[in-house]
Amino acid sequence: MSPVALAGSHSTQRRGAALLVTAGLVLGVLGVVGYFAIVLGGGGWLPSVRNDAIPNWIVIAGGLALSTAGLVRARRRVIPAVLLALNVALAAAFAAMLYVMSAVPPASGPPVGSAAPPFALVDQNGKTVRLEDFRGSPVVLVFYRGHW
Repeated sequence: MSPVALAGSHSTQRRGAALLVTAGLVLGVLGVVGYFAIVLGGGGWLPSVRNDAIPNWIVIAGGLALSTAGLVRARRRVIPAVLLALNVALAAAFAAMLYVMSAVPPASGPPVGSAAPPFALVDQNGKTVRLEDFRGSPVVLVFYRGHW
């Protein structure tokens, strides 16, 4: 094979590797941005996507796989390695945002089955309601965790 043909195949290989790494990074970004688009646009109708983000993780994993394949195929690996590292950092930041930052810390409280302490709250009409007002009647208390 002539040196010109060999040089052409190397540049084609480099472009192909760079394209794989770039496409992987684009998929990673689309996975993260797509999560926010789904949550902000239809999170109320798609709570499983909002809470689990499985489709987004599949897209992000595909992006990481493409970036890794591009790095393996590249002759010069500095830029593909930087792009792969950026893709991994993006995935790690997304995981931290979903599973670390939004986690509700455990709160201490009375043991399960014990009587609720007396308290008073304001209802939707501005009237103060006390727990003791319901003594002797069945009462259901619902406490929300404070985040979705």
